[in-house]
Amino acid sequence: MFDVIVKNCRLVSSDGITEADILVKDGKVAAISADTSDVEASRTIDAGGKFVMPGVVDEHVHIIDMDLKNRYGRFELDSESAAVGGITTIIEMPITFPPTTTLDAFLEKKKQAGQRLKVDFALYGGGVPGNLPEIRKMHDAGAVGFKSMMAASVPGMFDAVSDGELFEIFQEIAACGSVIVVHAENETIIQALQKQIKAAGGKDMAAYEASQPVFQENEAIQRALLLQKEAGCRLIVLHVSNPDGVELIHQAQSEGQDVHCESGPQYLNITTDDAERIGPYMKVAPPVRSAEMNIRLWEQLENGLIDTLGSDHGGHPVEDKEPGWKDVWKAGNGALGLETSLPMMLTNGVNKGRLSLERLVEVMCEKPAKLFGIYPQKGTLQVGSDADLLILDLDIDTKVDASQFRSLHKYSPFDGMPVTGAPVLTMVRGTVVAEKGEVLVEQGFGQFVTRRNYEASK
Repeated sequence: MFDVIVKNCRLVSSDGITEADILVKDGKVAAISADTSDVEASRTIDAGGKFVMPGVVDEHVHIIDMDLKNRYGRFELDSESAAVGGITTIIEMPITFPPTTTLDAFLEKKKQAGQRLKVDFALYGGGVPGNLPEIRKMHDAGAVGFKSMMAASVPGMFDAVSDGELFEIFQEIAACGSVIVVHAENETIIQALQKQIKAAGGKDMAAYEASQPVFQENEAIQRALLLQKEAGCRLIVLHVSNPDGVELIHQAQSEGQDVHCESGPQYLNITTDDAERIGPYMKVAPPVRSAEMNIRLWEQLENGLIDTLGSDHGGHPVEDKEPGWKDVWKAGNGALGLETSLPMMLTNGVNKGRLSLERLVEVMCEKPAKLFGIYPQKGTLQVGSDADLLILDLDIDTKVDASQFRSLHKYSPFDGMPVTGAPVLTMVRGTVVAEKGEVLVEQGFGQFVTRRNYEASK
């Protein structure tokens, strides 16, 4: 007797699409079969021939919640956005109040997240100036990876690291057998350009974009790749915004370095042409780039040069964003993404023929799980895996309506954009957590996920 049968699936993996039924018991995929006519289960879900894929593993999430007085996110609310958006595992970044840069802070965050999240989660530790002895402790406590900032830091809370500090962190990550993710931009070049642009009176989105040009991003990527080559750790360069940066990482990969490229839906679905319409709500770091670069990014994504996609979900109160219409320097950085990442990739990728479903599963499910050591528990649907799955409707037509978001804040750079394709059912460990836009589980349903002894393909 099984707990659940999901029938009439067109099951998607990076290897292809097969017609099958999925049998679930005790939260795990117990069997995958072409014929379950004689099988009994407590519940049967008919996928009706729709595509069924693993739940998304979002490796880049900033809920920033350690205190109900904080202004940025709520574990229970933002994880509802994740559930509706098809994200079944979030990997939460360490930039919180207080930052996740000590063992004590890590354990407290694990406790609070476990009490309030509605989807499964893993945690980063932070690599900042002066906390090198804490990295091993957080790794041993279950951190799946660590983050350092080369720029765009939060001074006094999550400071950017010097090259020497970053190299020492890389060495420690290598010794732990973990993974380091970096925000790769050049802080001092950004500061110099901002000073020049502000002195000239620049206050609009074009001024912001000019202060963080492609060349400084790629200089930082090259520096990170050089340090990684010497230290030997696993490195993921986050939110790469431009195709030349992607090429730099791919070249290092081809030479045997354990380095990987993350980009995000914001860089694939928005360009600088949208600046006047979206304004400060598209203020992210690095900035979005030109339409010409966007075309190349889509080609690189389909052709395998981009390894993973992360939402970089990070909320600000609207009152932190609105001043940016008149003065971009007064607007906070960040955009919500948990509820829109998958639908936007289905809309502008899969349904426009720019991205196969198989490749989407690879970059949003399988590869993130592999790189962070949680595969095949997460990121795939095979016997023994957690029964985290999505039923997709690729024909559903709607629009992004940020006013209806479940997250603490209600805005989006994608607000009003048409959507064709979305998850209509989200399952985590055999339990339906969201269906047709309704969240069906209580806070605390989410479970902590830690690294296992699985190696990613290089």
